[in-house]
Amino acid sequence: MLDVLKRYSMAFIFLFIVVALMLAGTMGVMSFGDKMLRDTGVEMQTMKPRGEDLSK
Repeated sequence: MLDVLKRYSMAFIFLFIVVALMLAGTMGVMSFGDKMLRDTGVEMQTMKPRGEDLSK
């Protein structure tokens, strides 16, 4: 088990860095989008689909 950790330790570190950067990017984009929507002054509404109900 220790041999596996030694062999793949750099790959695990790189994987965790990539995951952390992806999470940070996602949170940043969500924050930016929320701020941009708030600055437009448009009230938040729930989306209601138009058209006929296809699940009958």
